[in-house]
Amino acid sequence: MSTDIRFADGTLYVTRTYAAPREVVFEAWVETGQVQQWWGCAEATEIRSEIDPRVGGAYSHHMTLHGHIDVPGPGVFTEYDPPKRLAYRSSEPDEMSRAMLVTVDFLEVEGGTEVRLAHSGIPDMRVQGDVELRAVIQDGWTAAFGKLHTFLETGAVR
Repeated sequence: MSTDIRFADGTLYVTRTYAAPREVVFEAWVETGQVQQWWGCAEATEIRSEIDPRVGGAYSHHMTLHGHIDVPGPGVFTEYDPPKRLAYRSSEPDEMSRAMLVTVDFLEVEGGTEVRLAHSGIPDMRVQGDVELRAVIQDGWTAAFGKLHTFLETGAVR
């Protein structure tokens, strides 16, 4: 199963179906030890996470890229309805006023769970020279959804 990705009205939408029960897939998104196995972009060599899964609870994901570049990812849960939905505001640590919103729905479908992610509020800016931030985020979610598939199938990615 491939990952379906599209942009519409300034929001990135990502959808993929996993051959696992909804509760199992949901837990993979909120349990620290599991998140550290699959979260992050393709270049991530290490993931460190702290997660307090509840409305108002904080999370912090740090990716190490290429063995030495630390990329922080802080945020706060705005919705937490296991195993159906979670949402959180995320942003750069020093720019919380430009927070992005990520909403993830977990739907029971025949043979597994469909995960639907909407990532809105992505600033129209360039990073790494002339690369659009939205392209970086799209590549990151594409890799993460693929790594989640491997994790759910095998129990490990790293």
